[in-house]
Amino acid sequence: MPAQRPASSDESLAPDPVEEPETAVITQAMLEEEEQLEAAGLERERKMIEKARMSWDRESVDIRYRRLQHLLEKSNIYSKFLLTKMEQQQLENMKIY
Repeated sequence: MPAQRPASSDESLAPDPVEEPETAVITQAMLEEEEQLEAAGLERERKMIEKARMSWDRESVDIRYRRLQHLLEKSNIYSKFLLTKMEQQQLENMKIY
């Protein structure tokens, strides 16, 4: 609570600086700059998200490609194994007859 001062005719007309609220001065230029900074920040964030998404997509495609290569190699190995077994079985059948 502010200290009370004796009332005089000079002081009653002047506003008390302690009781006066401070007024903030925000100019149109400040508002425009704030909007520009916010827009720039949003654009930067959007670009980062897009870059991360593209990177994730590339990595995802790369992972799928490597998995496909692995499956094809396994399939090729299994095909060779089956071919070898079939040839062995044919040779055994020819020896028997």
